[in-house]
This record gives sequence, C-alpha cells and structure tokens, in this order.
Amino acid sequence: MRIFAIGVDIGQRVDHAAVCLAEILDSKAVVRALVKYPLGTPYPLLVETVVGMVNDVKRFGEISSFTVDATGVGSVPASMFQEALPDIRVDFFIFTNKSKRELIGKVKVMHAFGRLRFATRKGDEVYNRTLTELLEEMKQLQAKVLREETGHPEVEVFKTGRHDDLFTALALALKDVSFPQGGPDVGFVKDDSWVKTPLDSSANEPNIMFF
Repeated sequence: MRIFAIGVDIGQRVDHAAVCLAEILDSKAVVRALVKYPLGTPYPLLVETVVGMVNDVKRFGEISSFTVDATGVGSVPASMFQEALPDIRVDFFIFTNKSKRELIGKVKVMHAFGRLRFATRKGDEVYNRTLTELLEEMKQLQAKVLREETGHPEVEVFKTGRHDDLFTALALALKDVSFPQGGPDVGFVKDDSWVKTPLDSSANEPNIMFF
C-alpha cells in the first residue's frame, strides 16, 4: 500500500492557505500534489477540498501523517479538520522560532541528500506553475548563524521573498519523515517503486530538482 503525508498551512489575512501531499517511499519523499488557495478562502471550503483529496488518496493508499499549522487563528480550522476526519490523527503544529528552524533544516537536508523529489505533471499547467512557486520559495528562504555574547550560535531564519506558504505546507508534510543516519545515497536515483494512479496518471517519472 502506498503511504502519504499531508501538510496544511492555514492562510492569514495577507497569506495564502496551502496544501502539500507527499508520497513516502522508504526514506524518500515525492511531492505529488500542491494547492495554493486564493486569499480569503473560507475555512469550510478549505476543509472540504482537502477532505476530498484525502478520500481520493484513501482509495489506493494510506495517510500516515496529517499536520496542520495551528499557530494563532490556525487552531480553529485545525479543529475543523479533526472533526471532518475522525479516522485520521490530525497533528496541531505550533510554530516557534525553534520549531521553524528545525523544519527548515530537515527539508534542506532531505533535499541536499536526494531524499526529496518533485513529480511533474505533463500538461497540468496549474500544478506545474504551483510547483515552480514552491521552488522559488525554497530559494528565497535562507538562514544565517548569529553569535551572541555568550558565544553560543543562534540560527536566524529569514526570507527574501514575500511568501512561504507552499514551503510551510511541504515542511509540515515532511515533519514525521525519517531517514537513516550516515551515507544516504546522493544524486539522481531512478526509482521504480511507485505505481501510477488516477491522482497522478499524467505525472512524469519523479525527478530531483537542484537549485
């Protein structure tokens, strides 16, 4: 059975809500679906569409992780997801400086070691454009090390772009993914372990995108 993880970034007044669906293949992850919602999308509509995605996935796979940004006003829609998906454990994630650093670091490490891949969809302009936006967000999200008077290093995360909604959804989807320590395979590795389904019937073979 195929295993999937979902991350949901709850939109604020000036930020978009976003959803990422990733397939977990052993110690790798392949982004299969991305959705970026218009500003002001009502929470019930957000929940309804994501529940539809979950029901599609459950026809041929299993949701192993479902994580929602419950920071601030996000606690309300997170509770709505829990009510709408009684058979799935919905994790409420609260962002702090420390937790954000850890999530960003995890995504960066997975990508650097070839553990993160992105499925493209032939002819699906909306998805491919959204994927391009995600990669731009990943480029713009940076970190620098600061040294305080104590001499202990502190990491400050900052972004050069306006939004990181898709990246946040991706990071939440990958929150519980683990991979072996030491010597992960690096580079472009052909992976035939996945089977196409109606969800990705037009998808090309997953590939690693470097930037």
